[in-house]
Amino acid sequence: MAKRLGIYIHIPFCASKCSYCDFYSLAGCEHLMPEYHKALLAHLDESAKSIKNYEVDSIYFGGGTPSFYGADRIIEIFNALKLNGNVRLDAEVTIEVNPDSISLNALKLLREEGVNRLSIGVQASDNNLLKLIGRRHNFQQAQTAVANARKAGFDNVSLDLIYGLPSQMKSDWAQTLAKVIELHPEHLSCYGLKVEEGTPLFAQRKRFTLPDDDAQADMYFYAVETLEQFGYHQYEISNFAKP
Repeated sequence: MAKRLGIYIHIPFCASKCSYCDFYSLAGCEHLMPEYHKALLAHLDESAKSIKNYEVDSIYFGGGTPSFYGADRIIEIFNALKLNGNVRLDAEVTIEVNPDSISLNALKLLREEGVNRLSIGVQASDNNLLKLIGRRHNFQQAQTAVANARKAGFDNVSLDLIYGLPSQMKSDWAQTLAKVIELHPEHLSCYGLKVEEGTPLFAQRKRFTLPDDDAQADMYFYAVETLEQFGYHQYEISNFAKP
């Protein structure tokens, strides 16, 4: 039996940088996309020999914002992986998307080509909080993105959420969970905010009140208990899934 392999593809481009983000990403650098794409395809070709004895059962496009990179480019990378590696027909293929940079047509294209899982960056249901942390979307756009994902045929949708946001109270977090549960995602990732040095949020930290460790812990345990009630199994610290 061939050994299994998971592949992660990093897409570093974003339309703008969120104030809390310390991942490697580039805002306002769309002009670099063609050269990055060319280099990425060349690297996949170079790597083909080293993965030929493996079965690829998981591919994850993360970022940055892969949906901002464009469905056509993602599909070209995916097709190169299919040619260069032994991608299983039942492989889980995930792409991270932001609600403001994904359309129904793009979702249909991705689904038709074999992408079968989405990770949508929702973060909160309160539009003021979203604006405060530099998100480009509002919650209505997040709802539309989930609806479009279903129309495009996705039956495995994960939503990312953040608790412990500036000025966020437990009641705000409870409202976010309630509204997100109504969207019936198959998976939820709930992350506690960490204000990392070097981010815009770190520089602005004295301008607002952050929930303390106890308040953040209360939000975490509230999520664990609430999601369990709605059938989400906690299989990692921050991750919850339907059976």
